[in-house]
Amino acid sequence: MAYTEKPTIKAKNLLIRGRKIYTKRLSAFFILLFTTPLAWSDFNYRYRASMGYSVQVFDTDIIVRSQDENINKEIDLEDDLGFNTEVDAGWLRGIYRMANRHRISLTYTPIRRTASTVSQKDINIEDNIIKAGASVESSVRTDIFDIEYLYSFYKRPNTELSVSGGLYWLNYKYELKAAGEIVLGGSEEEEIRTDYETNLRLNAPLPLLGLSGTYELNPRWYLHAAARYFYVAINDIEGQLISVGLGTDYYFTKYWGIGLSLSAFSLDVEKDGIVFKSALNYKFDGVQLYVVYKY
Repeated sequence: MAYTEKPTIKAKNLLIRGRKIYTKRLSAFFILLFTTPLAWSDFNYRYRASMGYSVQVFDTDIIVRSQDENINKEIDLEDDLGFNTEVDAGWLRGIYRMANRHRISLTYTPIRRTASTVSQKDINIEDNIIKAGASVESSVRTDIFDIEYLYSFYKRPNTELSVSGGLYWLNYKYELKAAGEIVLGGSEEEEIRTDYETNLRLNAPLPLLGLSGTYELNPRWYLHAAARYFYVAINDIEGQLISVGLGTDYYFTKYWGIGLSLSAFSLDVEKDGIVFKSALNYKFDGVQLYVVYKY
């Protein structure tokens, strides 16, 4: 027994010592990973590009009212037309730092939504009525161009605070096709139609102002937050926009990183027509996961 126990005890001791050394080295690696200062930890990148995927929860209303207010109808895209509240979308963003405190940002977000349902109640569109029980197919095509200039009024090695101004350009197209009983404007008689179509277009460039900040937790890890708001009434367009976001970026190398952010957005915009006013109430909360590259 004595002959067989000693090698076993010795092996156990060596294993324990090996584990301790491994644990110490692994701990030292992560300490170095998160605390070692690097030459690329500042805010002086020239270009920054990111591409992301987001999951957003929508609440969208389209309102059509006549100039004399005799017609004032609201359509809830999710409740009335069967659109999913949860929408997946991708986006692209580029930032160019022109000078130490000056940047330009451009974000493009395409959103595509479709729905098919049997209407559970009458749907009023302009002065037409789609009766309950009709088969309705709808689609929404949204292209968003978010153009922004940022000035860094406070800049330190680990902190950058900026004010911003720009345009939130919304290109929105809604299309609806219906088959069933339709009451056309100017008539009180119901017609059986299989080819009823209508659409709503909204092209609204909305100016906005904002405040944003980035804080460096360590040379690889950043926190950032932003808030933007504006109200405008120009010619035939009136709108209000509120946007807030909070996120974090982690860089694996000098140039490449990943990010995760949370955002909330609310847009109310109305455009006057000759006969009707078209309004869009557009809200969503979302989670975004993205890849970032800077140099």
